[in-house]
Amino acid sequence: MRTKEEVLGIEICECGEKDVAQAIETFQGTSLPFKKAKKLVTECNKTCCRAALLKLYDMNQFGSFDYEEIAQLIDKRIERMRRLVEGEN
Repeated sequence: MRTKEEVLGIEICECGEKDVAQAIETFQGTSLPFKKAKKLVTECNKTCCRAALLKLYDMNQFGSFDYEEIAQLIDKRIERMRRLVEGEN
């Protein structure tokens, strides 16, 4: 199990090169709907990190964060990407 600080430092989006803490800060600083707020974090229209960002956005709306759940979603994305890359070789 990771600490809150470890989870806050995990890169949530490779495209935008932002970590969980930066994504939270971005979501807290905007009243935009998810699709537009997500673009502020990712700086793209890809859906690779959508699950973790949507969950983080929802948690921000409710004012309570489950850092372990966010870490698990990010780990799942990384694992899927790794499997895709290995499958191509």
